[in-house]
Amino acid sequence: MGRLKLIAKAISIGRVTEKYPFLPIEVPEKFRGKPVIDPEKCIGCSACANACPPQALQVYDDLERELRIVHLFIGRCIFCARCEDVCPTEAIKLTKEFELATLSEEDLHQFVELKMARCEECGKPFDTFRHILHSAKELPPEQRSLMLLCPECRTKRASRELVFGRGGGRVV
Repeated sequence: MGRLKLIAKAISIGRVTEKYPFLPIEVPEKFRGKPVIDPEKCIGCSACANACPPQALQVYDDLERELRIVHLFIGRCIFCARCEDVCPTEAIKLTKEFELATLSEEDLHQFVELKMARCEECGKPFDTFRHILHSAKELPPEQRSLMLLCPECRTKRASRELVFGRGGGRVV
């Protein structure tokens, strides 16, 4: 193709470039941008952290302060939306924000701190209040009292009830 033909074709097509960053750019409807956690909806269930392939989401317990911390590091995020898909309370949403360059690394971190509940028997913190309440909705009323026990104490109580419920055994 000659130069004149190429110029003629370019003129007939018109402008194909965007004036970005001077004008805002429209992103498609299903665009997956920066994830954001709504701290009011988050229950600290760890489903998002379990589903995150690059481990951009991590959940850990600070037992001294009795807090469960959900930590999102956007610098590791691959914007796959698995966290959004598995969140039972729709606390994580992918926004249309894509301009994530920053001068401060602190801007790439989001922390959600949730108060933990203590076990009724042993007293150690084991889960968040929000997660317990959310999970209790799914259980029959007679099993809801077990939700206030850590997994170890819950196992002990359930096995005691099974043994004594059948009329046998003794507690050692």
